[in-house]
Amino acid sequence: MIQPHRMMKAVYLHGPRDLRVEDADRRDVAPGTVAVDIEYTGICGSDLHEYEAGPVPIRAEGTDHSIPESDWDEHLPKPMGHEIAGTVSTVGENVEGIDVGDRVTLNMVAGCHDCRYCATGKYHLCEQGDGGVVSSRGFADRIVVPESMAVPIPDEVSLRHATLAEPLGVSLRGVRRSGLDSTDRVAVFGAGPIGLGVVAAAAAGGAREIYVSEPRAARREAAEALGADVVIDPTAIDAVERIKRETDRVEVSFECAGTATTLTDALRSTAYGETVVVLSVFEEEVSIHPNDIMQAERQLVGSFGFQGGPLASRSEFATVLDLIGDGRINPEPMITDTVPLDGVEAAFEDLRDPDSDQIKVLVEP
Repeated sequence: MIQPHRMMKAVYLHGPRDLRVEDADRRDVAPGTVAVDIEYTGICGSDLHEYEAGPVPIRAEGTDHSIPESDWDEHLPKPMGHEIAGTVSTVGENVEGIDVGDRVTLNMVAGCHDCRYCATGKYHLCEQGDGGVVSSRGFADRIVVPESMAVPIPDEVSLRHATLAEPLGVSLRGVRRSGLDSTDRVAVFGAGPIGLGVVAAAAAGGAREIYVSEPRAARREAAEALGADVVIDPTAIDAVERIKRETDRVEVSFECAGTATTLTDALRSTAYGETVVVLSVFEEEVSIHPNDIMQAERQLVGSFGFQGGPLASRSEFATVLDLIGDGRINPEPMITDTVPLDGVEAAFEDLRDPDSDQIKVLVEP
């Protein structure tokens, strides 16, 4: 039996719209691992997808990218929370380069180190990444992780802002995958945290002009604060027609909303021969017309996560932390609330409300 002093509180998903704060064992460090006292954990879009639909696999092409409800017992209850920043409290044997007291953010990509993708440094595409999106106990006051996941935070970056290294890393990878040039005009469809991160990363990368299509006023305002030149309410005006009228189509577009409409709009607002990047997690299949790709010779590019594993401290995380540190990205407009651990489920409900002004909510255990 686990002793009371060995327990802590953590958040687990038991099924769609069923989050519970429960007792969990307080794990010891092992060789090669570190314990981190968590200061903040962000609520991620993938967390919301699982809260809405149940456990969602990272890659499951053979089962239409879903886990059948009959198999949920294998994955539930599932620990939640993976956008984490905190302070190292204990280090295990054989840990080098991380010390007690270091402030870190966590890159939760591990990799099996044995498949074809890990062999070429693409740990985020590891073939073993086929379970739940992430199974980490980030909505808690402490977590134990491999040393490689702990990315040091520069002195000039706050723990609050470093918590957003994970979503901003996703966005930065998408911008890198696009091949963005400083002469390019950009369209972003969807201004949730990932779309807003794309705006910030594209602005930092010198994009010539940035258009954002987003129905929520608070998110349009955040997009402007992060560097958008033109924001469009697609419920009031046709975003594609506006973009085409002012630019004769952009060179790069980003789909960040996860709907059939925004995917088609991203394609049709992009110039012939240019690039569309998909960063959304789609909850279901959508239909597009293949001729929007073929006849226009557009490139449809997927972008998933960020580099991790042994590359964690040299990946998009490091670049994002540098961009925050030197002021080229200010994550503050994205952060709209901070809640205690027992306020997690209410925050999830608020985030899924289409009339809510919430964007990124941080949990402070």
